[in-house]
Amino acid sequence: MNAINEYQQTAVDYKRRISGSFMLVEPAKVQSKLSGSDFCVTRKIDGIMQCVFWHNGQAFMAGSGGKILTDLPCLDEFAKCVQAAGLDSVTVAAELYYPLAEGRPRCHDVLRALAVPEERGKLELAPFDLLEYGGEPYKSAHYKETHHVLSKLFSGKMIRPVEMRAARSREEVGAIFDEWVVEEGAEGLVVHSESPIVWKLKPRHTIDAAVVGYTATEAGIRDLLFAVRREDGKFQAFTSGSNGLASEQRLALLETLKQETVESQYIRTDSENNAYQMVSPRMVFEISVNELISESNTGKIKRNPLLDFDPEKGWLSCGSTPGVSALAPAVVRLREDKTPGYESIRVSQLSDLCPFAENPTGDGPLPKSTLLSRRVFRKTSGNKVMLQKFLIWKTNKEQSGKFPSYVFYFTDYSSGRKEFLKRDLRVSGSERQIRAIMEEFITENIKKGWQEAI
Repeated sequence: MNAINEYQQTAVDYKRRISGSFMLVEPAKVQSKLSGSDFCVTRKIDGIMQCVFWHNGQAFMAGSGGKILTDLPCLDEFAKCVQAAGLDSVTVAAELYYPLAEGRPRCHDVLRALAVPEERGKLELAPFDLLEYGGEPYKSAHYKETHHVLSKLFSGKMIRPVEMRAARSREEVGAIFDEWVVEEGAEGLVVHSESPIVWKLKPRHTIDAAVVGYTATEAGIRDLLFAVRREDGKFQAFTSGSNGLASEQRLALLETLKQETVESQYIRTDSENNAYQMVSPRMVFEISVNELISESNTGKIKRNPLLDFDPEKGWLSCGSTPGVSALAPAVVRLREDKTPGYESIRVSQLSDLCPFAENPTGDGPLPKSTLLSRRVFRKTSGNKVMLQKFLIWKTNKEQSGKFPSYVFYFTDYSSGRKEFLKRDLRVSGSERQIRAIMEEFITENIKKGWQEAI
């Protein structure tokens, strides 16, 4: 592994480690969830997390996505600070953000600034953790020590540690949340104490979304599948769940949705491996989520299925697209005043809160598909010849956002029929599921008299 890859891996490993130590807490549950008495409360900045390095006389940064950045004025200031401290080697974790005169910074402002040369000089760094100091891994007994070292190192115009305030009780933490988040509009808080757990306090977000599918039990609705809509009319399914529904609501909603069931080319299962019954996108619900995430801990882009609805054919799969996953979704209420049009359930409800990651696949050639399974059966009756062919393909193109991961293709040929050739198609993101679909087709169609062709 070369040096550049090592730095990129440092960023990936760090994000994975801190993500595993965070506990997301709703502000209303501060009293019951937080433990300790010596709290350090930092203001959460809506930027892009970076590991920033001073190694071999160079300053540069890397994010969990792997991109190395070198030519930013804030990095020049970073270099001056560590040189002034007489350090040969330093690694910090910091938020790269775009400061605004009014309102809080947003992640998409950083992405925009990076794409415009004259805007890159406005980006600033807010260090919040120290990974390596003077060539040795850095460790501290309490976060206040870490913040103290960062404050001594960085006090420039474009690089300053995240704002921190001490609190001696959970009530004081709640008061800081009210001041910074409720009154001033900050994204949230990060809270450290004597405990190894790091708490993240963020307000819940509400989103209007259409119900496009459901699973059920004898008690009624088990899960609802929710989607927002893009300007091109396609639906983007992004989360599922049913928390917030009362028992009587589950039964009543099931009876309503049973009347809206439609055919679907798209197949999805819930956590109990029950297939969603897809429905016409008529009902709009307000749901709330704790957080939206566009990348995994390892920097892998979160993808959402893209669907098109045809009143005659039902749901058609259109591949996938960079999107988000939602943490702790809950149903708030039915929006009888809303319709499933773009203006009511627009996808920007998600992207405004959490900008989608860039699709890594550009306009170049796409990889070839791989044939995973092929079975052909033949039957003759007098002069009639009948053939049935069952194929499974792995597309290898799912990252393009235009293709599913797996495709099952069925052809049924009969020389004695008016319609010689019939076809069917199924898609899935799971190899196990697509193989099960193929076996089901074979069981239903291959009866007595059919022989498998080699």
